[in-house]
Amino acid sequence: MILKIKLLVFVGFLSFLFGYVININGSSFDEQDFYSKYSKSEWVKSSAKQKDRILKDYVKRESASLAAIEEGFLFNPVLKNKLFNVENQILVNLVYDYTVAFPLVSGEVLALSRSNLKKDVFIRHLLISHNSSVISSPPPRNPEEALVLIKTIKDSLGSTDLSFESFCKQHSDDPSASRNEGVLGWLQWGVTPMNFQSSVWSLGLGETSNIIETEYGFHLVVVDSVRSSEFSSYDADSYEYAAQRSSLVSVRDLLKDASLAYDREILSERVVVYENQINILFNQMLESKEELSTTGQSFDFRDFIKNLSLGSVLFSVDEKHYGAKWFLPQVLQFPKSKIPDFNSSQELIGFLQNIIMQKIAIKEGANMGLFDNDYFKKRVGVEQSRVLYDSYLKYLVNSIETPDSSRVQSYYNKNKEEKYFDPEKVIVRQIKVASKNLSDSLYSILSLDDSLFKSISSEFSLAYSQTEGLMDPFERGKFNFMGEAAFILGVGDISRPIENPDKTFSIIRVEEKIDKKIIPINRVYKRIESLIMKESQEKIKISTFDSFLNNPELKLGDKYEKFYN
Repeated sequence: MILKIKLLVFVGFLSFLFGYVININGSSFDEQDFYSKYSKSEWVKSSAKQKDRILKDYVKRESASLAAIEEGFLFNPVLKNKLFNVENQILVNLVYDYTVAFPLVSGEVLALSRSNLKKDVFIRHLLISHNSSVISSPPPRNPEEALVLIKTIKDSLGSTDLSFESFCKQHSDDPSASRNEGVLGWLQWGVTPMNFQSSVWSLGLGETSNIIETEYGFHLVVVDSVRSSEFSSYDADSYEYAAQRSSLVSVRDLLKDASLAYDREILSERVVVYENQINILFNQMLESKEELSTTGQSFDFRDFIKNLSLGSVLFSVDEKHYGAKWFLPQVLQFPKSKIPDFNSSQELIGFLQNIIMQKIAIKEGANMGLFDNDYFKKRVGVEQSRVLYDSYLKYLVNSIETPDSSRVQSYYNKNKEEKYFDPEKVIVRQIKVASKNLSDSLYSILSLDDSLFKSISSEFSLAYSQTEGLMDPFERGKFNFMGEAAFILGVGDISRPIENPDKTFSIIRVEEKIDKKIIPINRVYKRIESLIMKESQEKIKISTFDSFLNNPELKLGDKYEKFYN
């Protein structure tokens, strides 16, 4: 067993990945839960060390989420609202999937996705591009020439002892081919162009594909390995949804226009815009902006709408009126950075229409029964777990109080000699020249009259000539051999010519040495305060997570070893 004994307590619960259920403090987790948060394909190829890290992370996250629930986080109005918004966004995405995206997919493509989604393939490819290929530096050859070349290569594959990998290194236009012999790695169905994946997934192990054309050029592909995908363990409903999602690669160019057309149809048939009222709102906003600008204050649309008399009707949907009062809580959910500047009333209308469309989509989702959709429930569960985990971390961090002055003073006294000081420095003048002969000649002159240092530097130096060779103060470790010499020499001493890494030569004179100085506590107080808080926050996180990992309620399943290995 590669895992340490300490881990055996908690990792066993992941035996659920083979059909068992394990319980953490009364809550059960199954296979789908784990793979909704961690990729099965990534798990399978992970090293023992990586698996240990993933398992620890999973337990920490789920335990923190459960702890947050036990602490009553779900009753917090701010968090409840955040989770509500997350749930609504998932629902809206599903509505657009089912009403706009999925109907675009042909039955044939969906059938292919259903049959191919359960396996991943590890492939190599040989790419021959041309001057119309969508790559950063396309070759000068035209498509016809590229096709002739790849046909020649394909014919050569069967008539030589050279491996496919060798052909990739020699001929492929994929820049990485020279290093990795054409490896593209593991691919999931639904990621690559439809014609590409259809050809690849039909191949047997070691079989070379026919020529496949994509926007990148012409490809030859070999499948090196096959494995079960993370979708192979999905329940029927989740698998069907995944199959439909993966089919969208066949219609990706249509999705944006289809979504816009759907929105236009809904807005045209069900939504009435009261433009006069919105124009009044827009003009009031301009007045507010102008007023604030005279006082140097920034405009925030959220503050603006909060201070309105909220009686005016802005929209109606299915003959039901929606005014500024209804929009207020919707707008307040947006951070300031996500709200446009509204340079025109039409921009304001568009912003409010998007909110309306969200409302309509949520209603449609309810009518479609999507609240009972298994995929929806699982996605909500995943996002809820994430939000609760993040909230619990903040809770731990915020539980740490600001350290008092005595603690800061004590930390300062203990660490000031090693951490809180201005290091000793030296100030020098430098004469930097390009040749050894010139540096030797100048050094001879200075040996007779060192008062000439400034004038010689001004006339001959390649650096600092405008300051008569004077350099800024520097600490130890700077400027290589010249810097070392500066700290060895005494004040007023002149060095012999020193060769620099760039093959130039320097003569320096030490002007001043500055001793190490302890920084007063008032200059570093806030820094130390922050450091102590961060250390305390890290300690409480570590101790809390250690308690999660050592929880006796986490039990080993009888198929743990099979899962782990």
